[in-house]
Amino acid sequence: MDPYTALTIGKSVVGFMEAKRAAREQDALNARNWQASAQARDIQVQSLNTRAIQEAEAGAGQQFELAIAALQEAESRKVSESGLVGQTEELKIADVEARRLRAADVINANVDATLSQIEDQKLGVNAQMLNRINSVPRGQQPSLIAHTIGGVASAYAAEKDVTGKSLFGGLSKAKAAPNFTLPALGSTPPLVI
Repeated sequence: MDPYTALTIGKSVVGFMEAKRAAREQDALNARNWQASAQARDIQVQSLNTRAIQEAEAGAGQQFELAIAALQEAESRKVSESGLVGQTEELKIADVEARRLRAADVINANVDATLSQIEDQKLGVNAQMLNRINSVPRGQQPSLIAHTIGGVASAYAAEKDVTGKSLFGGLSKAKAAPNFTLPALGSTPPLVI
């Protein structure tokens, strides 16, 4: 085996090792991207959870203030000393309670809508994470068979090119009859302009 053929085989082996290294690096990049994507998602979800808690607490606070205001208005409408409450006053007190309940329903609906929107945002955050993860492909391990066949073909071509011998039939036609001529020593080739 001539040195050129040996170098061609060595180049094929090194190429395979380089392809394996590149695949490992790509896998490591994919893993780092996955971890960073998951951490970014977790931070966004924590922020959305905090917002959901704040919205729920704000709704509960509004309902509490509404209940206090309704009690104060109902108390102010009662007849203080006689103990007699007229029918109109009873209707007014019932109206205060009905308004309180309607306002509580509105507050609950607003809180529910906000919490539903936050859950939708969490789904969007998860989709962003998956898109980010999928944007960095995993490393593709090189095919040993493909590299071996390529290396053998290159080595065969190098051996044939250097020695002029073909594995399948003796002397190569390219080496038997060269398709070029060498200029004689001391002669200058004509310049073509």
